[in-house]
Amino acid sequence: MLTGPGVETRTVISVAQILVMLVLPVMVTGPSFAACPEENALESVIVSDYLRLVTLNVAHGRKDGRNQMMLKGETIRTNLTDVAQVLKEAGAHAIALQEADAESAWSGNFNHVDLLAQESDYYCSFHGVHASGRWYDFGTALLSRYPFKGTFSHSFKSSKPTTTKGFVAAALDWNPAGALQQPVSIKLISVHLDFSRRSVRRAQIDEMVGVLSKIEGPMVLMGDFNTDWQTEDSSLKYLADELDLSVFEPHADGLSTYGDEGARLDWILISPGLRFTKYAVVPDVISDHYAVAAEIMLEDRPE
Repeated sequence: MLTGPGVETRTVISVAQILVMLVLPVMVTGPSFAACPEENALESVIVSDYLRLVTLNVAHGRKDGRNQMMLKGETIRTNLTDVAQVLKEAGAHAIALQEADAESAWSGNFNHVDLLAQESDYYCSFHGVHASGRWYDFGTALLSRYPFKGTFSHSFKSSKPTTTKGFVAAALDWNPAGALQQPVSIKLISVHLDFSRRSVRRAQIDEMVGVLSKIEGPMVLMGDFNTDWQTEDSSLKYLADELDLSVFEPHADGLSTYGDEGARLDWILISPGLRFTKYAVVPDVISDHYAVAAEIMLEDRPE
């Protein structure tokens, strides 16, 4: 597992990222896709005492490879099957994904979210395509075994020369141990912020705040924020302050999620009324990021 401090701005740009910026046409948002079996075939309310969550940047299915365009489609399928197995074993109620591809020439010409949903048995999915170009369509997604409500997708303003980022949002009904008269509608967001420039991340955060500040009730924000908590002017601190969210032990060691220098770029943030009971970085190498898993509970749940 990686250790060490994070960095506010990543200045090392990979060959794949340079290719995206200079060769592939950068376009804005695409469509969103929702899938779920008939609701009467599923439990509609989570009754567990604790809500278990996972977030992972799936890196277009390349695992820890340098570039998905250099891999055969079958290799990408195998990589994603490995991802699905880890997600299945995590036993989460909901999973947030970033760099999740729809059918794209650069990553095997199949829908990665559909494959992950099928192989992991997370039957319900919501997938927002934020970046579309000649060779690619990708964005963020949410998976669950429970039906999502109130789904929507938001793509940030164009951030050329980097690809457009954004977030998807959905709600799940949660009634811990059936102790509440009515289930709580908990809002889940999967987000991916720009990797290259702090100024772009700040603009994207302001967009996000403008949308999410209108949402009532408990909220969990998960994803690849491409920023840490350590720097004095941290964009993550700014986001947490603006939306009144908290993170788990922001200065703890052993929770790094990306790179040889141990950057903690992937986070789960929760709103007031929620409390972390468990939090861990999953050590399996299934991406160039590590997955983050958390367990949360309602602060004021009646016994």
